Amino acid sequence: MAFTAKAQTGPGGVGSSAQNVLWLDANSGVTHLLGLVTQWNDRSGNANHAYLPGAIPLATPSLQTGSANGYPSLTFDGVVDQLWVLDDNTLDLTSWHFFIVVKANLQKDYNAWLVKGDDDDENYEMLSYSDGNIHTPIRFTNNTRSYSSTAAGQVTTSAFNIIEYSYSSGVGRDVYKNGTNVATDNDNRTPRVNTRPLYIGNERSTLGRNANADIAEVIAFNAPLNSAQRIIVNNYLAAKYGRTLTAGDVYDQDDLTNGNYDHDVAGIGRVDASNTQTESLGSGVVRIGKSTYGGLGNNEFLFWGHDNGALGPFNVTDLPSGVQGRWQRVWRVSETNAAGGAVNVGNVDITFDMAGLGPVTASDLRLLVDTDQDGVFADETPIAGATAIGGTLYRFSNTNALV
Repeated sequence: MAFTAKAQTGPGGVGSSAQNVLWLDANSGVTHLLGLVTQWNDRSGNANHAYLPGAIPLATPSLQTGSANGYPSLTFDGVVDQLWVLDDNTLDLTSWHFFIVVKANLQKDYNAWLVKGDDDDENYEMLSYSDGNIHTPIRFTNNTRSYSSTAAGQVTTSAFNIIEYSYSSGVGRDVYKNGTNVATDNDNRTPRVNTRPLYIGNERSTLGRNANADIAEVIAFNAPLNSAQRIIVNNYLAAKYGRTLTAGDVYDQDDLTNGNYDHDVAGIGRVDASNTQTESLGSGVVRIGKSTYGGLGNNEFLFWGHDNGALGPFNVTDLPSGVQGRWQRVWRVSETNAAGGAVNVGNVDITFDMAGLGPVTASDLRLLVDTDQDGVFADETPIAGATAIGGTLYRFSNTNALV
């Protein structure tokens, strides 16, 4: 599936609310009292928030700050902790693509991370067993059921891993760990939807399935991503949580030697003509697109992420002549192919969202690019030409400044 909507705002810049039906991020929208979580808000735009069950007031997961490469996670105690997402049509799925960033705290059978439905009547489910294998049962419309499992050792207690699970009747089931496929089949049956809540950290109707685990992020799409989009979401998560992907590790500016530009990573790229992503915004304020320009070849990607510096106040040092101030936040760009070699993806549009910064005049804006990569902006030539494109958005069009 290739999303065609502009300004995609999902994780890594992939998908909008129409496709990205759930996005729970422990760094955003968590309501807690002294670390005890009562609500986990959905970032997808669908308001599929995860709530503390009213009948189980002590089922509060614990917010752990800085537990995952400086980002928080939610700890589920394996006894009672759980959150529920109320049933919604957007969550009743016959195809999907899930990502979950998870670490087991105790390897036990039935560590249920994500379950829609009862045991033996699941629309979809992700859990792990005591040997670390990942279990993904489905109940189908013809009342049959399959319950594929991976090999042991996929889930660990020593580190967070990026677990990915897609299904469609046209392709079947695929499960990945840190970008590498660990299970696949060619099942072609249609999953049966239900009206049950989506459980995070437990499974409905069956005792002993509370997850003893930390969960940092849960992402759900309503169809399998294409291979370029998979790479982009995986690199967004890998940069954020400090994981090294074992396949598709393209973005390199998150490496310590490159300055740890881990934050709000997004990307565009192409694996082939059928597997592309040509415009992304993600969770940050920078949108890059090249849907109207050539130059993006097979297996080529452009990623960007920032150093978490402030968007204001303006930094009054390290400025070229004629520039009065700049954001303290710095972005780095990675233009590479799938093998990690340097490429030039060609001209792009770069759009900044200036919301919250007061009145802005487009002709006053300048783009600063550290072309000699010496970490200094004072020796660079400011780039003019920004235009207002609506609201608080300002664009530098058809620029080759990132080459």
